[in-house]
Amino acid sequence: MTEKNPNDDRRILWTHNFPKIPGGGGVWMYNQYEFVKDKVDLYYMNDLRNPIWFILHLFRLRRISKKYDIVHAQYGSAVGFLTSFAKAIRIVSLKGSDWYKAPGRSIFDRLRIFLGSTLTKFALLRSNHVIVMSDAMRSMVVKKFPETRITTIVDPIDIKNFVATPENRQRPVKRVLFASSTLHNPIKRFSLAKKAVSHLQKRMENVELVVMTKVPYDKVSEFMNATDVLLLTSTHEGWPNVVKEMLALDKPFVSTDVSDLAAVASKTNSCYVCTDDFKELGDALFKSLNAPKEDLRYLVEAYSMESALSTLYKVYDQYSRP
Repeated sequence: MTEKNPNDDRRILWTHNFPKIPGGGGVWMYNQYEFVKDKVDLYYMNDLRNPIWFILHLFRLRRISKKYDIVHAQYGSAVGFLTSFAKAIRIVSLKGSDWYKAPGRSIFDRLRIFLGSTLTKFALLRSNHVIVMSDAMRSMVVKKFPETRITTIVDPIDIKNFVATPENRQRPVKRVLFASSTLHNPIKRFSLAKKAVSHLQKRMENVELVVMTKVPYDKVSEFMNATDVLLLTSTHEGWPNVVKEMLALDKPFVSTDVSDLAAVASKTNSCYVCTDDFKELGDALFKSLNAPKEDLRYLVEAYSMESALSTLYKVYDQYSRP
């Protein structure tokens, strides 16, 4: 399904499978789309697990893609695979779970993950350009696909929406934030987060774990402002927006070693990257909560919407017709 004004002369099509719902997985894409919608159309691939819809999207996309210079898949896996058959320049963005191998809780999950990974690799072979989220991911893609043209563009945040609230910086109970669209996602490892905070509470009694899930985007900054530190326990990440948003609020993070977060933490006195040992994570939370306040916002100023879209347009300009 394409969202297009027939009077427009738009030459770029974004393909995706993100339903537009509060707290949904595609919030980042819809936020970016608001800044480019005068140049970009959206094509929503619904029901991709249904073989009939899968085939319908394949033929429909091949037909409508002839109207565009560029078709840009906003995710790998099935979206990237189908986009790789478009009759235009093909670009795919890898976000994390479409590249990294996620843990599976069942045979069905493992089969689905294997299939998604296979479709992503096929898409990379057929794409003209690949966009990745982090330098760590870029290194892995280059190693397996050395001939691929790759650009690193960290997903931007609308930084003006995230401003620290001074009056909320001091509170009797310290609040550790854990964020996930669902607590059952094995990638996020909520159970590890709970163990880390339980270990922390042996040293600090006035601490609580606060969960943010399915919070409307316009309420996220307010929610985060009422916390003190972010705890990220993922098996892998692209470049987590929640970290950028916390840093924009001058709030630190403690994380497992994912994405480029180790490089970010090394520039601070209050952010830490650890192994997946709950005691190490809990001890890092203790140090972070007791560290002096520092300016962290500057670390994400490069990830503004304007900066990221400027880089994206430079990629598009390589392929757009005059």
